[in-house]
Amino acid sequence: MDQEISSNEKTPLLGTEHPTLENHRTHDVPVYDTKPNGPSPLSRSFSTDSNQFGSTTVISCHNICYSVTTKEKGIKKERQIIKNLSGLVQPGLNAILGPTGSGKTTLLDILAGRKDGKHLSGVVLVNGQKQPENFKCITGYVVQDDVVMGTLTVRENLHFSASLRLSRKLSKRERSKRVEETLSDLGLFHVAESKVGNEFIRGISGGERKRTNIGMELILAPSVLFLDEPTTGLDAATAVSVVQLLQGLGHRGKTVIMSIHQPRYSIFKTFDTISLLSNGEFVYQGPANQAMKYFEDIGFVCEPHNNPADFFMDVINECDAAHGLSNSSETTVVSMGEGHSSTKPPNLPEIFRKSQFAKIVQDSTKPILEEFSASQGSVVVSEGDKITYATSFCSQLVTVSGRAAKNILRNPQTSIVQLIVMIIFALIVGAIYYQLKRDEHGIQNRVGVFFFLVMNTVFGNLSAVELFIEERPTFIHESASGYYRISVYFLAKVFCDLIPLRLVPASIFSVVVYFMTGLDRQVAKFFIFTFTLILTNLCACSVGFFVSACVRTFAIANLLVGLPYVFMMVFGGVLINLYSVLSWLAWIKYISIFRYAIEILEINELHNMHFHCPANSTLCLSNGNQYLSSQGIIVDHLWYNELALAAMTVVLMTFAYIALRLIKKEK
Repeated sequence: MDQEISSNEKTPLLGTEHPTLENHRTHDVPVYDTKPNGPSPLSRSFSTDSNQFGSTTVISCHNICYSVTTKEKGIKKERQIIKNLSGLVQPGLNAILGPTGSGKTTLLDILAGRKDGKHLSGVVLVNGQKQPENFKCITGYVVQDDVVMGTLTVRENLHFSASLRLSRKLSKRERSKRVEETLSDLGLFHVAESKVGNEFIRGISGGERKRTNIGMELILAPSVLFLDEPTTGLDAATAVSVVQLLQGLGHRGKTVIMSIHQPRYSIFKTFDTISLLSNGEFVYQGPANQAMKYFEDIGFVCEPHNNPADFFMDVINECDAAHGLSNSSETTVVSMGEGHSSTKPPNLPEIFRKSQFAKIVQDSTKPILEEFSASQGSVVVSEGDKITYATSFCSQLVTVSGRAAKNILRNPQTSIVQLIVMIIFALIVGAIYYQLKRDEHGIQNRVGVFFFLVMNTVFGNLSAVELFIEERPTFIHESASGYYRISVYFLAKVFCDLIPLRLVPASIFSVVVYFMTGLDRQVAKFFIFTFTLILTNLCACSVGFFVSACVRTFAIANLLVGLPYVFMMVFGGVLINLYSVLSWLAWIKYISIFRYAIEILEINELHNMHFHCPANSTLCLSNGNQYLSSQGIIVDHLWYNELALAAMTVVLMTFAYIALRLIKKEK
């Protein structure tokens, strides 16, 4: 273990019986060098003129620790995920491997500047300097799940990224050229006009979808590209093609860093360097083509023709299980060399810390940290929260609104069904209460129709909970990457939802019901009636927007929206007389959409309206004012009630926006 390990040494995996990694290498990989060689000529869309950090980018991490707060039997405890890691990542294809729960994604997020600094210690440097505050905006990050818009074509998705992330100094023609070059480099020209696809639209293949995700980040021409499990959900051949694409980027001078669980051999052989993790600690960090020799030297021998990645995972799991650290319920027995006398598997992190590879890492990272500390005076962790946007607020609003509008137009099921249901319900209500008369039943029938109208308007907005839940992963990724301001996304989504799904159906609904039921045909009263139903619609959907921004799942959202709707209905003044309610519950009427809306409609229709009562009737009210007085409704409060609905709408919308801002955006 103490012998010098050469970076250019040709190390067979298992002698002549096993294919060697070197037989598949396209170039020799240098062991960590603080002065990396310049990159080879880049392709068109990845030229160095857009490189934010110069010709090459080297990322170094120094004494990184990261913990999370967990609860065990009601007691809060700090669980350490990353334990005092130091390392260096140079241009090329760099892979982070390890069993489930070993900290791969956490380490990737730390290197990408996407973890909250509250539980993070140590420092991450870029070319020897502190990570820029907008590091997330000038690097690419491809998340594990696809986050492209399924209703848009491949070209439209790339144009969306280019319109928001590229500087306005570039002309529209130059941005379009960047899109076309990216399509060419990723081999997506043949599906450029095809929709990506969703649950309603059949789209492109999984590999093409993954390349589109990568293209959304490459539009920025970043010098550093992070990928979290890029082969997840792909078949073997497609996974290989995606990783070969990443290998090509690495050979062009990009620093490509990816986390991956257990790649097949054809993928493993493309890696320039690998970092093997076990419970937040390195068990190996260095050139991929020397990993097998390292494990042989410490006593672990891979069986002929076994996949190296599978072998590494088996070794790690077996050693972790022996030390009581395994996250897996099953372990595989791994053969050990003849010279290994220990009956208990060794502590892999401890062995690595004493190895020559760890010494190389230390010798490479220590001067960088010392130089940085001398220039800065102290070592601190960058919070990385600041985002510098490439485009203006108005430009972002136009672009994001355009995408939202296309999404609705190309996926019209929701809007069409919403409109059809509203028209059908309007016809049913109109038929039941057709041409109401001003007889002894006139007041009761009118109050009944108002209650049903408000109930339908309120409960018809249960679909509003989908607004932010459906696109939550996309929003988190795009906002964290600096695509747009949160306020832009909020306004674009709200406006594009309200107009086609709320305002238009509500207006049509009002017209049909008003004239079929034969309500007082005065122009002013008709407009107050329509305005009230629209305002009720807005207030009800704002409740849905608020809940949608607070929770992640539809089931919980529907429950949280339906419950307040029911309480508001009970305290609306129709099902129960509000004066008979217990005092400690009476306050609910002040936040009841039903109460305000029904009172407005009753005042608007019944004020000064006369009814024909039979001569022998003692219960019939001949004047609408008598009914309003008996219910404690003050006629002069009509516009106060309208103002109350408007105020509730504004408050709830503001809460929804605040909830959207509070969503953790680490990816």
